[in-house]
Order: sequence, then structure tokens, then C-alpha cells
Amino acid sequence: MRRKPLAAVLALLSATLVLGGNALLDAGWGSALRSIADRVLPNPEITMWAPEPGSHASSYADATGAGANYVYLVDAADDRGNVRELQLIFFGRESDGEGWLEIEARGGSGVRYRACDAAEAPAAARGALDR
Repeated sequence: MRRKPLAAVLALLSATLVLGGNALLDAGWGSALRSIADRVLPNPEITMWAPEPGSHASSYADATGAGANYVYLVDAADDRGNVRELQLIFFGRESDGEGWLEIEARGGSGVRYRACDAAEAPAAARGALDR
């Protein structure tokens, strides 16, 4: 008898999580949730390089509601030429699309990044990205 109420509670909780998650994704918070998950999960941190992106994939209001954060999907390469797509979030500003970035990545997200010259990127990274 106790299994039916427990099953009903679990089904209701699952439906709530799915609907709540979809509402957050529809509101543009999917990229923020992905970034948080990549930072919390035990992914190793690796240095990667990429040309600075030109156009953003999406944007969402910042926490204050006064501005916007811009989400970019970029192909980045490590010092051995291994390429992966990374999500970068530019907080409060858009990328100008000029130069290169050195990125500290975890999972599929850039945790920290800084502008750099193309010459600072390893030749294997530049070659893998055909730049």
C-alpha cells in the first residue's frame, strides 16, 4: 500500500522538474545552467585557444535585469590540436570578434578567458582551427 503514494509523489516530482527545467530553458537560462553544471561536476580544467567569436548564439538578462549576457559557441583547440566546442558567456558585453582567446575550460564551458595574440596560441591549436 505504501508504494502507490511513493510512486505518485515521485511521478509528480519528476513532472515538476521537467516542466520547471523547460521553463528555465525557454526563458534563456539553459546556457547558465550548463555553465554551472560544468563548474560543479568533476571535469578536469584544460587550457584551450580560439579566435574571438563574431556573433553570439543567444543572450539572456543579467541577474540585475539592467543588461544582458551574451552566449557564444566556439571551436577551441588545446596545445595538442584537439578541438572541442566550448560555450563562452560574455557578461554585460558582446565580443568584438577580433584577436584570440586563451580559455580555461571545464567540460563544455569556458570558465575563464582572456584576450591574447594569435602568436601566444600553440601552433597545434592554430593549425587545428585552420587559422
